[in-house]
Amino acid sequence: MQKLKKLLTVVAFLSVTDAHAADATITELYDAASAIQQKLQMSNAAFTIDMMAHQGYVVETGITDTAVITDAMVTDYNNAISNVLNASYLTAKDVFLEKHDEAINNMHNAIGDLLDATSKLSTVSVVAELALNADTTQEQLQVQQALQQTDMTITEADVNNYNEALGSVESFAQQAGAFLSAANNEGITSAVDSYSAQNNIAVASYSQITYTQNIDTFIISYDNDLYMSFQGAFTNQMVTADDLYGTAMYVQ
Repeated sequence: MQKLKKLLTVVAFLSVTDAHAADATITELYDAASAIQQKLQMSNAAFTIDMMAHQGYVVETGITDTAVITDAMVTDYNNAISNVLNASYLTAKDVFLEKHDEAINNMHNAIGDLLDATSKLSTVSVVAELALNADTTQEQLQVQQALQQTDMTITEADVNNYNEALGSVESFAQQAGAFLSAANNEGITSAVDSYSAQNNIAVASYSQITYTQNIDTFIISYDNDLYMSFQGAFTNQMVTADDLYGTAMYVQ
């Protein structure tokens, strides 16, 4: 009996759950669980039946049918649980923030690659320093001798690694900035949430989210040729080369 009371207490929690304005999968889960919950509550009649039997009463056949849990109820309940487990409840803002974090991590990795590539090209700074101070014939001969003694040439492979890492930093920075700007743009997030709801698709089920800086176009695509496009939304967030290098905030 104690075990039954514990079970009824757990199931009763569902009865006070506010399913209003919930996702359809949550509403279906509530309905399926509530249907079984009602049957479990009806099973409390077993204690009344027990009392009646002790008093010599004879209950009719099928009197407990009202409390029977049907196979259809079990199927509905288990399917509802499966649907909830497979569903995504992320809003557009949530998705864009996730993409922002992903792009930030990729940018940090690219910066690490850039530092490694810069390190391999550090001899260029040494050569520049030697050449800067070589004003006399003797000093120029010393530069020549230093270059003869130590190979200070750079390879095309090292330069390619440097340029690729530099490009990756720029690309991931664009993505990270765009995703955060989109997440903070209520016009974009509300439009994407509404579009997803109207087409009965989860925002997180997107097939691709892209941003193209040179045309300032942000696109979220789904399967079945469904997509949303926003152009000119981040004009005020643009950073030019003059803005960047004019700040003198970069580390030399």
